[in-house]
Amino acid sequence: MKQPPKIILDLKKEPELLNTVAREWADAVSYKTKKTQIRNYYDKILELQEEMKDKSFLDVYPFVKMLNSKVAYGVARGVVSMEFQKMMEECLAQIPYDEKKGKEKFEVFKYFFEAVLGFFKGGN
Repeated sequence: MKQPPKIILDLKKEPELLNTVAREWADAVSYKTKKTQIRNYYDKILELQEEMKDKSFLDVYPFVKMLNSKVAYGVARGVVSMEFQKMMEECLAQIPYDEKKGKEKFEVFKYFFEAVLGFFKGGN
């Protein structure tokens, strides 16, 4: 399988993030990843975004990073692929502990995840 491109959560530096990059990652993660699971992670991302309306990004930040452990658990259960874990780790590592920049990166991450979900075909 072809290695998907590096994820850069910056729409100015990577204008194809929500198109070509998302499509290639959707293909990469679809093996051994169930559509219901990827949808559950997207729902969690939306919940975190909703929390950011009432709380500071810095208050929500630990729960953003906690997505890594939730994904690791999904891999251990066999419902998401290692490729999905790699994608999530690559994205979450780019979200800094900074009120303004962190919130901006999280927003781009949400759009990227949404695009991946749109291209996702589903695994076995």
